[in-house]
Amino acid sequence: MDRRLGVGPFAVDDLSYSDVVSAVAKLATDNRGGPVRAYALHVGGLNHRQDTNFVDEMRTADLVYADGGSIVLLAKLAGARHIQRAPTTDIGWDVLRAVGQHLGRPARLALIGGPPGLANRAGAALEGGAAGTVVFESDGFQDNWEPVLDNLVAADAEVCLVGMGAPREMLWVRQWYHRLPRILLLTCGGWFGFLAGKERRAGGLLRRSGLEWIARIAQSPRHLAPRYARGAVSTGLVAVETLGERWRR
Repeated sequence: MDRRLGVGPFAVDDLSYSDVVSAVAKLATDNRGGPVRAYALHVGGLNHRQDTNFVDEMRTADLVYADGGSIVLLAKLAGARHIQRAPTTDIGWDVLRAVGQHLGRPARLALIGGPPGLANRAGAALEGGAAGTVVFESDGFQDNWEPVLDNLVAADAEVCLVGMGAPREMLWVRQWYHRLPRILLLTCGGWFGFLAGKERRAGGLLRRSGLEWIARIAQSPRHLAPRYARGAVSTGLVAVETLGERWRR
């Protein structure tokens, strides 16, 4: 890993797409005793940059990668030289398969998040795509997490996908970190919805150009248009701050 750069109050690792995949897979097979955390930073995260608990959790993660063109732009303004966009909807497949290669067998997967039934359908898609073996699933709306966490520990998974959306998924990890087993925690936002077929990916041209947000807004304008509008403002404000800091150095 080269170095971590400031993006507003956050910090992101200056890594290419392939280096993100390799670094996350290595974290999953590291023999350290506690959980390890790989988080995506995207425009939704920028919108919550005033949440100190969220920012602290992001800054203490083992790896933070750029899931969005706005983060790549801001990191380059801060001096990044290698960073590339690594959307979780893309790298998720590559990471899980790379973990399996490291292990010499399919990774044991846990999925937590979404309404009842979504994690089950997403897990079936991952198994169908030979990305791992699902050993545990839970929806993301629990009145009592203690028995869920007990079952997660007993499942002996190597990778836990947490799909609750930012910042909730990071704050969930922060709250329950002390109860989590030795596992890779990979937050994945709305990936379960894509895996289950509830949302569709944009065409290749929009994905490669970093404009997939256009297709996402078209599918869910009432939900996502305000988020991306706030994100545009957040990106502009952080860009001004970043350029000001570089000018003062």
